[in-house]
Amino acid sequence: MVWEVHTSTITPSLILTMLEGDLAVRAGPLLSLMQLADSALPIGRHAHAFGLERMLRDGRVTTPDALREMIVSALIHGSARADGAGTALAHTAFVDRNLEELKAVDARLDLLKFTAPAQVASRRCGSRLAVLAPSLHADPMLAEYATAVAGKVTPGHLAVISGALAAAMGVNRENAVLAELRGVATMILSAAVRLDVLSATAAQRMLVALSTEIIAAAEIALVTRPDEMEGGAAVGLDIAAMRHAREHGRLFAT
Repeated sequence: MVWEVHTSTITPSLILTMLEGDLAVRAGPLLSLMQLADSALPIGRHAHAFGLERMLRDGRVTTPDALREMIVSALIHGSARADGAGTALAHTAFVDRNLEELKAVDARLDLLKFTAPAQVASRRCGSRLAVLAPSLHADPMLAEYATAVAGKVTPGHLAVISGALAAAMGVNRENAVLAELRGVATMILSAAVRLDVLSATAAQRMLVALSTEIIAAAEIALVTRPDEMEGGAAVGLDIAAMRHAREHGRLFAT
């Protein structure tokens, strides 16, 4: 059926209705992306500091410049081919309706979490998001995957669940990966503010300045194949996180 609209029938109210309809189509995925990237999402991501607290105590990260260097290392060398790639591959697996591939990505990422703090943090946050997922979007495959995470059939790493949930909610693959990697930066910056490394205003300025590195990490993640996934090369951050986990008096979980 072909619809014809004559110019004589176009009224301001009709134009407004058409624009509102288009907005409704475009707004859904954007609102979903904003929700998944919101620090208020109750998964505990910002209870972790990526080793920053220990590095601050060691005198290795005490200035904004040193903090920026740490975040860039975490993005490019620590997360791009691991969590970033995990999100990208999980998104693809979900769009392809391939539950077994989704679990395979999860298992692969589990092997690349070389330290107990990194593995526990990723699984803990992921399991919390898995509990939320079915209430955020109704999808049989998403529900089945969440059940598998709850039953410890699959590890349930945060990056993988984020990728699957983003796909289910209509967020495209690129934006899902950008959100995941931006989350790495905001997690460290949030910790830095609470540890008084820099002010909240300065943290926001730094986040804007880190856009180039976030995009660069996303570009790496988006072209990484399953057999090219690799653990973080930011060994200093891993060591700091392991040392921090053994301290009794600490502000952050890892």
